[in-house]
Amino acid sequence: MLSREEANREAARRVAESDPAWMGVEPAGEFLGLEGRVVLHAGPLIAFAEMCPLHRRGMVNACFMEGWAKTEPEAVALLESGEVRLESAMDYATVGSGTGIVTASVPLVVIEDRRTGKRAGVFPAEGRFGGGFCGWGVYSPEIAANLAWMRDSLFAPITRVLRDAGGFPLKDLFAEAIRMGDELHSSQRAIDALFTRAVIPYALKCANADDLLAYFASTNRFTHNFGQAASRAALLSAQEVEGASLVVAAGGNGVEYGIKVAGRGNRWYTAPSPMIEGPYLVEGARRENQLPWIGDSSITECRGWGGRIRPINPDVPSGGNGMIDVDVVLRTGVEPVINGGMIDVNGGWMGAGSAHMPLACFKAAGRD
Repeated sequence: MLSREEANREAARRVAESDPAWMGVEPAGEFLGLEGRVVLHAGPLIAFAEMCPLHRRGMVNACFMEGWAKTEPEAVALLESGEVRLESAMDYATVGSGTGIVTASVPLVVIEDRRTGKRAGVFPAEGRFGGGFCGWGVYSPEIAANLAWMRDSLFAPITRVLRDAGGFPLKDLFAEAIRMGDELHSSQRAIDALFTRAVIPYALKCANADDLLAYFASTNRFTHNFGQAASRAALLSAQEVEGASLVVAAGGNGVEYGIKVAGRGNRWYTAPSPMIEGPYLVEGARRENQLPWIGDSSITECRGWGGRIRPINPDVPSGGNGMIDVDVVLRTGVEPVINGGMIDVNGGWMGAGSAHMPLACFKAAGRD
């Protein structure tokens, strides 16, 4: 068995040498192998009765999305009885940013680490609907139709093009975006532009090139979802390294925040979700309406991006860079910074800032 130092070096190498490529879009049910009535959510697994109201609403709306219920009482009965199963998104090869709601019909942006063959899928930004169903747990017939259009029409032609081409390479684009100032969690201005320019030759091979390019040009921070999937694909390989002490997944559900450690499978180490500190950028936003951390987007910090590069809130010290080592956190007592968006209790973005991964998560991992 590798020593701790050797195991950490191997896990970090797998991430550093990952070669992410966009392979297209697939339905979540097929890509993740979802069977029966199941809804994935952000953060550690949590029972329906214990969820924050935003998550509970999202679970009900998931039942509407999949046609399992027509009324809220019907949906609640299914959820409370367990007839609709709830599972953590990051117990699968996906990431649940925001509320992180994934059902079988949801389209997933599929990224492959071409060095290892590991693949991860993350739902796309929902265009003019913002966080929409997957990120904010909101449902309407228009939102449902938009997701179906993205899955069946918008991304279907380019999926065929990408498969023929062996994928759309992302590694150099991410590296250049960091050099241009993005930290690739809460800031994607450079990577959005770089991606949109580089994808043009692929889009022009599609009959719906105008729709594709309009989506990329008009959807702010659409590459955030690509970055999360690329991070997850790389970390799936690192997760297999026995004896390492590096964090390979992290996220919150608005109640608890949890981390996973390399070599320990899907075991979560949890603590109460932290609050993000930063400026409110939406009129009327107030702290009492802000949810504690919800979402799995801190997978980017596990990758070494986001708050590991630069806190969005400059008043929050970063505590280091690169991947997150449980042993280092316990030795120094410095909680790693995570950047993110502040979410209203009713859904919707309030602003951006920084928080800390709770030290209690690392203490729990250290005792195991």
